[in-house]
Amino acid sequence: MRNLKRLTCVLLVVVLSTVLAISAVFAATDTAPLDVAVTEGLLVIVAPAATLEVIPAARLLPTTTTGWIGNATHTDLIGVNVRDERGTGAGWSTTITSTHFTHRAPYKLLAGANDTVTFSGTYDGLLGVSDPPATFVVEIELGGAVGTATFKWWTVVNGLAEPATSGVLTASTVALGNGISVNFAAATYAVGDKWSAAVDVFPYTGLTVTPSIIHVESGVITGVAVGAGGTFAGAAAAATSDALSLMIAEVNRGLGSYWQDEHLTLVVHPNSLSGVFTATATLTVL
Repeated sequence: MRNLKRLTCVLLVVVLSTVLAISAVFAATDTAPLDVAVTEGLLVIVAPAATLEVIPAARLLPTTTTGWIGNATHTDLIGVNVRDERGTGAGWSTTITSTHFTHRAPYKLLAGANDTVTFSGTYDGLLGVSDPPATFVVEIELGGAVGTATFKWWTVVNGLAEPATSGVLTASTVALGNGISVNFAAATYAVGDKWSAAVDVFPYTGLTVTPSIIHVESGVITGVAVGAGGTFAGAAAAATSDALSLMIAEVNRGLGSYWQDEHLTLVVHPNSLSGVFTATATLTVL
């Protein structure tokens, strides 16, 4: 009887094991896909304006002036900022170009009684460094009202007058050259009325940019390098320089936000005009 009970227990264990095994065979599984969509963002570059040190106009020798796009700290969120929000890992390169630093002085009445002519526009600097400063001169050839009177104009560079352009009809605004225009207000103009405006330039070939170390706001510095910078160069007739390198991110690097300060040094020629000399720096990230 005791053996029968033991056999019954053994058989029960075997039956239960068989049932469990059969149940395992009939278990079913499935998968549910989980997707997270990350939208590709932008590759952005932002830079503040820069002001170089004020220097006196009257000098006997060339000098230099300095300034920053950003500041001398290099560890704050000021300066040139590149943000790669694309999420593609394509890498990027940041460059800078510059125009010449130029200035147009207020007009001068040279002859006649009509103090009704002004000059406007941004000088492109392509007349070059001149001592004395280059000058645009306008003189009435045929008298009369605006729209009837005609004039001639020419430039004086290094004290030498260039050939004049004659028979130009007066108007409220007339383009001369090198970005400069002359503006005639309503008046009766007389033959011989004459005006001038001096212009000056600090060429970009005297401008040097030195990139600072890179401050990481978001991301990692590995694979992100400081560019070579250097002194700007360009063709003689080019108002804008060739590009210089500021920051470079390798492929699969540079995701995030990176900051850099650019130190500027500009050569200033002697006997320049006084006033504000302006240039435009264009920063590009690709």
